[in-house]
Amino acid sequence: MFTKKKVLNINGLLTLSAINKHQSKRKAAVAMGISVDTINRYVAGLEASLGTKLIHNAHNGCILTPRAQSIAKVVEDAQSLLEAIYTDNDVSHEMCEGYVKIMMPLSVSSNLFPYDLDDFYATYPNIKIISHCQLIRDYTMEDDADLAIFVRRPELFDNTTLLFEKDIPCGLFASPGYLNKHGYPQNINDLCSRHRIVNLIGSEDMVTGWREIIYQCQHVCFQSNSTFSLLRAVRNGIGIGLMPLRFKDEGFICIDKIPCSSQLTFYLVVNNKTQNLSKVKIVADYYKNLLSRM
Repeated sequence: MFTKKKVLNINGLLTLSAINKHQSKRKAAVAMGISVDTINRYVAGLEASLGTKLIHNAHNGCILTPRAQSIAKVVEDAQSLLEAIYTDNDVSHEMCEGYVKIMMPLSVSSNLFPYDLDDFYATYPNIKIISHCQLIRDYTMEDDADLAIFVRRPELFDNTTLLFEKDIPCGLFASPGYLNKHGYPQNINDLCSRHRIVNLIGSEDMVTGWREIIYQCQHVCFQSNSTFSLLRAVRNGIGIGLMPLRFKDEGFICIDKIPCSSQLTFYLVVNNKTQNLSKVKIVADYYKNLLSRM
């Protein structure tokens, strides 16, 4: 029987699901719009109710116990069902129409694969997405934009709200041809003293841990503010570059011998003036799912 006591645990269950999704209490708190203290209170209440430990703190975040992971999965499935109910009830797919503009720098666009767009347009045939890409990494949002993706935590003004953030683990990559010709770097000193490096201008400000490495490298032979140029340079054997780990599937070789804890974070922001429009909510959910799969 679903008792009043169990109803009181709903906040704890939603919190557990958010922590599982973001792998961090702080990020879960941001996503839920509450404080970390409130997160801890909800979790403690749920643990007391279930009589078991659900979360262990770690130096780089927190770890869910196997039971907590199972519970979080059930909660996520339930949330999806509820979202489907309200979406079907409140939004007529055929009537939901119009343009939705999303801004992002080219460095984001080149890493963002538009999965399932065919299914999206089968469901929402009258929504039209405008993806406005900028060469410069601007951290302000144009007034006519509904959404934006940034590569630094944006300054949130009165007209914007942070919807979602995603950490993208990165690694060092080279082409097979480069490694055949120049050998495999054995350690960080070998990398910095002997190997050619290609670099995305400004990446030391965007990617954690990269500044400490790039400033030691003696042969930074090619730099560009174009992600496409960086990829071409690495693919054509000019040198070793820092890229998201998903490029393991793109014909590059990851330099696994050298520990690299670098990561890039993408931030999805919505314009407060249009955030409650159904078409904006739908496109925002699409990009949330897109970022989640990276």
